[in-house]
Order: sequence, then C-alpha cells, then structure tokens
Amino acid sequence: MTQAPAPAQALRISPVALRQKVAQQLERHRNGDAYPVVVVRAEPAWPHDPTMLLPDGRRARIEPCVSPLAVWEHLVADRGDEVLVLLTDIPESVLHHGVRSRIFRERVHTVEPWDLVVDAFGAQLPDPALERESWAGVALLDAMPTAGWPKLATLVLTRDVALRHLAAVRLGLDRRGENPDDLDVATLLRWSAQPGAVEAYGLLREEEQAGLSRWLVEQFGRPAKALFALTAAGRGQEALPLGLVCDALWSIESADAVRAQGRVDQYFGSLNDDATVRGFAEATVQVVTGLLVAPKADVRRQGQAVLDRAEELLVQFNAAGSAGHSPILRTGFNQRIGIAARALLAGLHNAADTALERAVEHLAEHRLAAAETERITRIRMAQRLVCWLGTDVMPPESVADGVDRQIDEWGWADLALNHVWAGEDAHPELQQAFRQIHDRAQARRRELDGAFARRLGAWATAGPGNDGGLLTVENLLPRVVEPLIRADRPVLLVVLDGMSAAVAVQLADELSQHWVEYDPLARAGAGRRRGVVAALPTLTAVSRTSLFAGALRSGNQEHEKKLFAEGRWGKGSRIFHKGPARGGAGEVFAGELAAAVAGPAPVVAVVINTVDESLAHGREGGEAGWQLDDVGFLRSLLDQARSSGRAIVVTSDHGHVLERGGQHVKATDAASARHRTGPGPTAPGEIELTGPRVVADGKRIIALWDPLLRYRPSKAGYHGGASLAEVTIPLLAFLLPNVAEPPAGWAPVEARRPEWWQATATAPAAAPVTSAPVPKPRRKAPAVTGDALFDVPEATAATAAVPAGDGDLVAVLLASELFKAQHSLTPRRVDERKIEAALRALVDAKGVLPVAVLAQRAGEAPVRAGGFVTTLQRILNVDNYPVLSQIDDNRTVRLDLALLREQFGLPGAKP
Repeated sequence: MTQAPAPAQALRISPVALRQKVAQQLERHRNGDAYPVVVVRAEPAWPHDPTMLLPDGRRARIEPCVSPLAVWEHLVADRGDEVLVLLTDIPESVLHHGVRSRIFRERVHTVEPWDLVVDAFGAQLPDPALERESWAGVALLDAMPTAGWPKLATLVLTRDVALRHLAAVRLGLDRRGENPDDLDVATLLRWSAQPGAVEAYGLLREEEQAGLSRWLVEQFGRPAKALFALTAAGRGQEALPLGLVCDALWSIESADAVRAQGRVDQYFGSLNDDATVRGFAEATVQVVTGLLVAPKADVRRQGQAVLDRAEELLVQFNAAGSAGHSPILRTGFNQRIGIAARALLAGLHNAADTALERAVEHLAEHRLAAAETERITRIRMAQRLVCWLGTDVMPPESVADGVDRQIDEWGWADLALNHVWAGEDAHPELQQAFRQIHDRAQARRRELDGAFARRLGAWATAGPGNDGGLLTVENLLPRVVEPLIRADRPVLLVVLDGMSAAVAVQLADELSQHWVEYDPLARAGAGRRRGVVAALPTLTAVSRTSLFAGALRSGNQEHEKKLFAEGRWGKGSRIFHKGPARGGAGEVFAGELAAAVAGPAPVVAVVINTVDESLAHGREGGEAGWQLDDVGFLRSLLDQARSSGRAIVVTSDHGHVLERGGQHVKATDAASARHRTGPGPTAPGEIELTGPRVVADGKRIIALWDPLLRYRPSKAGYHGGASLAEVTIPLLAFLLPNVAEPPAGWAPVEARRPEWWQATATAPAAAPVTSAPVPKPRRKAPAVTGDALFDVPEATAATAAVPAGDGDLVAVLLASELFKAQHSLTPRRVDERKIEAALRALVDAKGVLPVAVLAQRAGEAPVRAGGFVTTLQRILNVDNYPVLSQIDDNRTVRLDLALLREQFGLPGAKP
C-alpha cells in the first residue's frame, strides 16, 4: 500500500499577499455569512498588525493557530463584525468535520503562489518559462510591494518581466528613486556599494539567491557573474574598488602584475576566468567614473570612497607599482601629473618639444580629470605660459600699442599667471614646475611693464596726440555712450571698480554665452576688444571721477552723483553706487535700481566694487579667475537689462596687480600703495610721471611700475601704479543676439585668443625682451572656437591651417553644379554675394567665426543671423553631412573645409 505524499510545507505569507488572497475568495463567493472565518494554510506566525482593512471596506483580524484546539477556540469566541482569518500549517484532513463546518467554504484555503502572483500583475497565465523557476513564485509573493505589483496590459506574465520586478525590489531600486526599467549592469554594480545591500541579499532564501543570481548573470553577463562570485566569497561589498584594481592588473603584462593577479583571484573563489574579470573591471571603471562626476555631492563622495578603498587594496596586494597606467586610480593620475610636470620643465628649455602637449592631453584623458578640474586648469595654464615663453615678444612701441597688446595677449598671460600662482598642494614635481614657470613668466612681464612705463612717462609728459584712436578714460563716455544717447538707445553702464584685463577675459567669455560682444569704435573695420588708458595716478578717486566727468579730475561719489543730477549724460540718467544699489531683504538689488533699468532713463550707471574690495580683504577660496557669479549682482542686473532692451557697456576705472610675494619699499611721501608725491629721484621699479594726464599737485607723481613693489603694508592687491595691468582698462560692449540694427559704427568682436593660448602649435625659441625700438610684427590670432575658456581644442579639419588656394576654392564652389542645385532648393533664396562673403570670411578665419561676425561680414542684419546660418547649412550640408555646423551653444559657426572639398568634389579633396 503506497503512502500519500506528505503535504507541502506551509508558506510564510506577507500582509499584501494575505489581503489579496482573502479578498479574492470573498469576492468569488459572496453568499453566506458577511463576516466568515477564513482559514488559510500558511506559516502560523504574524509579526504584523493584527487587523487589516479589506478592499470592500470590511475589517479582518488575523490570528495564527498552531493546533486544532487553537482553531476551535477562535471559532467559538465572540468576534463581532469582522472577518476572522486564521493562519495554520495544519493539513485540512487533520481538522474535525465539526471544525470544517464552521469555516468559510468548509475548507482550508491553500496559498497557490502563481495564482496570486499572476492575479497581482493583472495577467491571466504565467509564462511556462516562469513556472519552471519554481523558487520564483514564493519569492514574488514574499516580495510583493505594499501597493501590489504593477498591473500589466498583457494576458501572460513573462519570466523576464516578473524577475525584473522581483530583482528591483530585492535590490532596493525604489529606495534610490529608480524603477525596474533602470536595472542594468551599472545599477547592479552601484547596488553592491550601498551600505548593507549585499548583506541583506544574503538573508534571502538560498534557492531565491541562486535563482535570482542566475537570472541576473543571464541578463548582464560577465560583470554580474564576477559580482556574484565575489558575493558568494563574502566580498561582494568590495566589488567596485576591486574592479578598479582588476582593471589595472589585467591590462598590463608584467611579472609583478601576474603575481598580484594570483592574490586577487582568491577573492573570486573558484571563478578562474580572466575574460569575466576583464569584463567586470571594464564595467566598474564606467560606473565609478559616473559616480565621480555625479550632480549630487553624496554620490561623488561615494566615488571618492571607492577610490580610497582601491588604493588600500593595491597596497594589500603589493600591486601599487603595477597600477601607474590606470585611467581611473589615483596612482595612475598622480603618475600622469608627474609626467606632465616633467614635460612642463622640459618645455621651458625646448619649446619645440611636443611631449608637453601629449603629456597634458594624456592627463586630461584620465577619469579623475573631470573631478580635479582646478588642477587640470592650472596645468593647462602652465602649459600656455610655456608656449608664451617660447614665442618672440617685442616691447610695446607706444602706450597705445601696450594697451592693445595687454587686451589682446598679455592680460591672458596675467590670467594664466594667477592660476599657476594658486599652485599645487600635493605633488612636489608639479610644485617645482609651477614655481619655475611662474618666475620665468613673471620676469618677462616685469620687462614688458618696464618698457611700457618708459613709453607712459614720455606720453604723459607730451600729452595725448599721436596715438590715433587711443581711448582714454575721460573720453570713453563721450565717444562710446554719448552717441547712443543721441540715437535714443538706452544704456546700462556697469563700472566694475578695479577690473583688469585678466578679469575681463573670463567675464567676457561667460557674458558672450547670452550676449553678442561688439566693438563700439569699429567704424568700417573688423571688430576687436578695446582697451582704455586710465587717468594717473590709477586710483578710484581720480580715474573713476574722470570717467563720469568726461574730463580729468579728482572727486568722490558725491561729485559723480552731481554730474548725473546735472544731466551730463542725458536727462533722467541715474547712477548707483554700492550702498544705494544693494537691495533689502528678499531683493537681489535695490528696487529703485530695478525700476531705473526698466524705465526710460538714457543711461543707468552702476558701480560694483567687488573686484576692488577683494584687493583689500582678499577672496574666499584659492582658485584664480573671476566667474560671473563672483561679481556681486551682475548676472541679475544684466538679466534685467536684457528684458529692458538696453545696450550693455562694462568697463572699469583702473586695473590692479596682485600680491605675489613682493617687497615693501619704505617711502615717507607715499600717497597710495603704488605711488608717491615727493620731490625725490626715482629708484629702481619707479617712473616719474608728469604732464596734463597726471591729476595731482604739480601735475607730477612717482609711480611704481614693478608689480612686485609696494609702499604700504601687504594686502591682496594694489593699484595706483604704472604697470600695464593697472593702467589698462578693458572695455566690453554687448547687444542682444537678435538686435534689429546695431548702433552706427558698432561691429561684432572677432573674439580672438592668442595663438599660444591654444597650446597646440609649437613655437620658435624664446627671445628676450629688449628696449630698443623694433618693427612691430603683424599679430594674427586664431578665431575663437566653441570650446570652453580653459579647454584645449583638438586639431580638426575645421581648425587646421587653411591650404594655399582656399580663397579660390570659394569661387570653384560657387561655380559647381551641385552648389547651384542646392542653392535653388532653398526656400529663402539668399543673395549669392552674401554667401560668397560669408564663405571667404570663414576661410580667412580658418573655418571658425562667431555667428554675429559671420552675419556682419556677409552684410546680413543681426536679427536674421540665425536664419542666414540655417540657410547656409541647407546648401552646404549635402546628405546631412556637417560641412557647416553650429557649436558653442549655437554662438559659433564652424566650416569643415576637408568635408566641403569631399562633398562638392572640389580640388584638394582626399581620394
């Protein structure tokens, strides 16, 4: 006689599953007692709330029963208006007939996992492949979320859909704001790094762990296989740092690396599969790279913690010497910094050596570069200074020449010097390289300042007269702003007290993202950024008052207010200094200022002292340069001017020099940190300035030109002297991109960086600065590309040197049949002469021009610049190949000359 099979083990049931089971039965069998006793075969344990509300509004009470007697006691007890649910693992056959007659449907209801799971998903049948995963039914029932599984729009619940939802719950994706569709290799590896995640996974039933791991490996391959091998060996929580170590050791062939691999293999248990380890390592590099650049600070900190642990494992495995080539470990990053530092020093002695460019690019390719932007920026700045030191630099021929070159080139060198001075906090070789580069570049700047001071002394004595279009601080408003007033164009004049050419470089780059920079004195020529000569001495009381007065004089805020009140710059014009411009609680700036900018005033002038005040008090943080958000409420003020349609003029009253370990010179007649007024003779580093431009008693001062000298106690920076950085005032003028018609004489600035700033082309050997007059070489700088200010652009076909004959290339293009066909298909037929002018301008600029400049060269109105470029793209981009593209947030146009030749079959095309 065969024995009946033993009843299946009772399942542990979750509140969600039990509620679904009871509701399902009550819905299917509505006749009978409204508050029955429902007996469910399940594990007789209930650590949850003893009552629950059913979907139809009835309340149910749950009681575990470990024996038939316990079931009977609950049956005969007074239970009131509630459904009684008894959980028991007793087989139905054990219960007496009298007991069964009192319970719902006279039976013990067995929990069939697939029945509940399929119903929970809103399906009707489970996929046979899912049913074969016998462990999954119980797991899906146990893991069911409080709100139940999501309802599907299909009749069949497939294996992959069900297991993906199960994995999402077991891996806690919902706690991280993710959903089952987000489950991928990266999500899986990030899960392993969550505190307690791997340990919690180990608490699952063994069959569920094995089945879920098997499915995840099937879905995500080698990285998942390696991860669960580590998990089985008790090392799953170290998957990410270990993966970085594996990436270093399995990508190099050396005896030390092989020995370290053997030590690492123990962490993987019996895996012994190099291909799986390599796939795992590659995936971890991608995941940790994402952590390091994540928007959230806590995620970035997690990435740094992974790197810390990876470095510890390198030491533990005695493998640090084999990880220098790593593209993500700190060991590899530090090694690349060392290579770059040595290349910087070598570049000082051999400017033609291309090793420096390769070393810096190799460093920038490291995955830590994105998280170490300040260090990379400083190294790039040092590279640029090395390139600058490798070029011939002639002394200024005149004050006008010196001011122009300070704006065009030497102010950029000052910016780079400031970054290099900020220094390096950890790497001795890089510190040494920065020190030597800074000292060499600073020495060159001092020579240029000395040469300029001699020109300034002669010019001040003779007075202005032979410097052509030289712009001085007292004629800035008459020549730039007054024509706008006469043309009824409202102006916002921002005076950033103390702004130097170096500060203007970075601010102009940011402002150009939303505005178009113009040269207000271009007349018929090409636009360029202008410099202005400050009054002497280069102090606020002299130079700023001269700016607002339109004449050389000394004064203060009250004098400046009086000039505006008298209508010197148009009736109703207003000036706001630091106090009146600041807003109260809840205001970025004063409501009165906001009303003036939005109103009809011809000129609204605002003085912002942020830069000047930093010279006295220093700045928080060690990074050099000025971002737009560093300058008071300038961003918000410009936004207000944008909505009011005002032209923007941003300038200063003088520049400044920074404290760079200078020397205190004792002087009893010091009138400021950088000038004195006594009758004594000049000493080294000083220049005597006399004449009509000197606003002082006797029209005479003695000013320091050497930026390393000062007369007063140390501060963060100084002004009042005769150096290029103090005397040169940058002038930045902006209009909205869609302005209908720019003011007369205004032309877009062809914003150009010095050739050495690109830091890609080799340069001739350095030549010393001499004071003897020499012919000034023609300076031609490359057009600005769409790359960020501190990026070194890669050499491309568009930015490469234009081959000889490219001017004639335009004529050949315009005569081609394909061009004529493309031109005829455009909805808006643009005058071919405009197309020719635009193409020739692009060729002359080596393929890259700002949109506004391109439109101006083609004779197209600025308001139609965007449409003009779009039309050119329709003509030139045959089969959608990017012959002409817009970069830099559509501010810049790039012509790919090689692709142009190829697409139109022009001479010089590659076969």
